[in-house]
Amino acid sequence: MEVRYTNVDYLVFSDAAALVVAGKSPYKRSTYRYSPLIAYILVPNSFIHRSWGKFLFSASNLLVGYFIRSILKLRGVPENLSIYSVIVWLFNPFTFTIGTRGNCEPIICAIILWVILCIMRVQIVLIFCFAQDFPFCFFVQTVAFNKVITAQYFVWFFCLLPLILPWSKMKLKWEGSFCILLWIGAQNHWLFWGYMLEFKGKQVFLQLWAASLLFFAANTYVMITIILRHTYSPVFKRLASILQILNRADPSFRGQIQPPWILLNSTAV
Repeated sequence: MEVRYTNVDYLVFSDAAALVVAGKSPYKRSTYRYSPLIAYILVPNSFIHRSWGKFLFSASNLLVGYFIRSILKLRGVPENLSIYSVIVWLFNPFTFTIGTRGNCEPIICAIILWVILCIMRVQIVLIFCFAQDFPFCFFVQTVAFNKVITAQYFVWFFCLLPLILPWSKMKLKWEGSFCILLWIGAQNHWLFWGYMLEFKGKQVFLQLWAASLLFFAANTYVMITIILRHTYSPVFKRLASILQILNRADPSFRGQIQPPWILLNSTAV
């Protein structure tokens, strides 16, 4: 049994969409455990083309690139550095392969970045915890709590990586290249034993367990390195500076314009 290019999840999505067209529940398809929205947006698979979903997911990849560019522009990142960061997403072999294989992760990534973009544009100052470096927090938490070693789930933090690269002091020439090669090597090592077990039926449980430990160690090392080389950059630091200047210039502002945590405490009282 060889690995098909089209992911098996896409076949499940398509079957669930066909059930929706027939007026039935998408959950009548065995192993369909996803949001019903996926089945509904793939309804055109039944009457336009069976690859409709793949085009939609691939278009979401491009949308993620646009959101990355917009977020970095709002944060004042230089043009050339923004372009390099977008390239990290658009020309990443993982990301464009995941979309064309029929995985819905690019849509999830687009929604996440859209939420970040909306928060930055609207500046919801009442939520004081978002006044910190939340793109980096999202990235760290996504890597730390990702317990599934499957390629499409890596896309969840790949879309956040370009948002933190401009604030990284890591040099690509040595340390960055080593982290990339270490992570790819450990992942491919795990995938090899996973392939031997799932597709070849080999009894390689011990090797797969050892590969899992190695991959976990590689992830831990890379994450620690990224954290140590990251420069803290709160998203709303400009807003905080403006509030401080206004309060110093005119004391009358102190009762009218307050930091978010003061507003929250007042509301609680």
